[in-house]
Amino acid sequence: MTPARSDAAFLAIIAALHLLIGGGHQYAHVVAEVENTPLQVLFILIVITIAPWAATYIAWKRNLKIGAALFSASMAASFVFGFVLHFVLESPDLYSNVVPEHRGLFLHSALGLALVEFAGFVYGAHLAWKWRQPNG
Repeated sequence: MTPARSDAAFLAIIAALHLLIGGGHQYAHVVAEVENTPLQVLFILIVITIAPWAATYIAWKRNLKIGAALFSASMAASFVFGFVLHFVLESPDLYSNVVPEHRGLFLHSALGLALVEFAGFVYGAHLAWKWRQPNG
């Protein structure tokens, strides 16, 4: 496997981990009865769920630099969205407002998302920088 393919494959691994943890967090939303607004659902669908996979596809099939930059941007936007809603703003989505019996799952899945999103942002930015030159 070429270095570019290895880098793109690692983006796919991060995207898969992100999807898995995101599914767990969505389950936490359901059991804790914390609903998302229609605008939040749209953002979650497009930026958090579809964009990392689209970026990974671009990195694998078209252009690693562009795919990695898009991946980094989607992970950064996802991180900011989740961090603000789960840890900053006073809302039903704030982890401390979740009913106590589901707070642990909600908090840990939100933290897991934040960690993988931050890692995805950093790794995607690293790859975009690394592959900025034609010889990588």
